[in-house]
Parts: sequence; C-alpha cells; structure tokens
Amino acid sequence: MVGYLSMGVIMSCLGCSYKLLKDLCSDTVNPVDVCQKINHLKVPEYIAHFLLSGILTLLGSWGIGILNVPFIFYHFAQCCEGKHLLDHRKVFSTLKQEMRIIKTKASFFFIIMMYYLWEWATWCPPDYLPMGHGFNVMKNIQVSH
Repeated sequence: MVGYLSMGVIMSCLGCSYKLLKDLCSDTVNPVDVCQKINHLKVPEYIAHFLLSGILTLLGSWGIGILNVPFIFYHFAQCCEGKHLLDHRKVFSTLKQEMRIIKTKASFFFIIMMYYLWEWATWCPPDYLPMGHGFNVMKNIQVSH
C-alpha cells in the first residue's frame, strides 16, 4: 500500500512539474512562480522515491530496487552540488534538460507500475490457499470449477 502511495506521489509531482515547465515553454507564466512551485514539489518526490526504492528492496524486488539506484544517486548528487533547485534566472537554459529528465523518470515509473499491475493480474494462488481467501478472491471470478 505504501508503495502504491509513494508511486502516486512521484507520478503526481512529475506530472505537475512537467505541466509547469510546458507552460513556461510557451512563456505564459512567470518563471519565478514556476521555479518556486517546482522546487516545492522536488522534496516530496525525492522522499517518495527513496521510500519506494526501500520498500521494493525490502519486499524482495531486488531488480527493480537496483534499477532505482541510478535515479537515487542522481538526486543525491544534485542535492550535494546544490543543483536540485531550479533558479529562475537560469531556467530557460536548462528547460529542455529538465523536461527530458522528467519524461525519463515518468517513463521509468510508468513501466514499474505496469509491471506490478501485470504481475498482480497474472498471479496464481498456491494450491494450499483455500478458495475465496487471501489475494485469490479476484482469481475465483476468472476460474470456473
């Protein structure tokens, strides 16, 4: 449950950031306001990403947890260098790069979300689990006896 919640926080933060940057591309909004809003979204995104990676690793999804390491390292390096916050004076020079990063992150998390949805949909209950109990309640609808 916490994994899905953190995935939702990450995707909503990325979606809002992308929308704000897209509005900034059309030059219809104030760059100072956009940078402040995006900077407020970065901390919850980083916390949720770290939490999601930890949860996936603890639950045994080593592959997905390890695939999250480059993004976590990138976030950590950005924070150490002080480049994680957008500066309204330099935002137009880094706009294309920020949008590319957001698209890459969103694609990665969308793939993770679809993988876990596929894994849930194709899960077969073990034989020792009685019908109608546990996670196989949905599978009872699909299987006729």
